Amino acid sequence: MKKLLVLACATMMASGCASVMTAESQSINVTTSNNKPAEVTIDDKTVTAPGMVVVLRDGKDKVVKTKTAGCDNATVVEKSVTPVFFGNIVIGGLLGSTTDGVTGKMWDYADSVEISCAE
Repeated sequence: MKKLLVLACATMMASGCASVMTAESQSINVTTSNNKPAEVTIDDKTVTAPGMVVVLRDGKDKVVKTKTAGCDNATVVEKSVTPVFFGNIVIGGLLGSTTDGVTGKMWDYADSVEISCAE
């Protein structure tokens, strides 16, 4: 039993908490300020806004691009460190937090982004 407990603890420390508890992808709701449809591209995926796009949680900056007349050409999607990552620093230490950083799962992207468009 003691060996099983030690193995479980070692696995948790090596795996990275955010890497285990955070999904590999995230949905982002894309809207326009004038509520009119606009074709947008993010991570080589094209959708019509308003709409949802699923992006890979990889830690890279995400930019919503559009060629729709009257709309901003590029809008940055804000990202932040997921709160789960901070728990991993306590539980998993350097190894676990490094795993989260390498996988990109330590990042959360904004749930929604609005493309500024002229009325």
